Amino acid sequence: MEFDATFLIAAISFIIFVFIMNMIFYNPILKIMQERNSVVENNFSDAKILKAETQKQEQYHAEKLEISRNEARTVLDNEMQRMKSKKSQIIAEYKTELYSHTAKEKENLKKSALEAKEILKENVVDIAKNISNILLGDNINYETINKSQIKIKEEQV
Repeated sequence: MEFDATFLIAAISFIIFVFIMNMIFYNPILKIMQERNSVVENNFSDAKILKAETQKQEQYHAEKLEISRNEARTVLDNEMQRMKSKKSQIIAEYKTELYSHTAKEKENLKKSALEAKEILKENVVDIAKNISNILLGDNINYETINKSQIKIKEEQV
């Protein structure tokens, strides 16, 4: 193998070719690839930051939602308690009114019963006279009936 000038020129041409290719082709491509990698890395770090912020926002909203739910439960429970007490109060008032009305009606019924007994006592003598007149005729001594009626009234009193 001989090393002549052709070999030397080919070697120098190859080195110049590599140098020119680095300047024209490889360096811009490497620069574009580095820029692309830096953009991807920046986007990735931005995505991580946004993901962390999103998680913080989700946690914040979840806490707010839980607080709102608890407040709603509290308001609902308070309203339920208020309605139960109002219901109990209304029922108690109704029962009181009902008992007083019932007591008045019982008293009225007792009075009516007493009045009916008095009327019946007054009419019993007349009815007995009429029945005896119909059955026995007109020969009855009403004075003895009046005396027995007075005795019955005295026993009842």
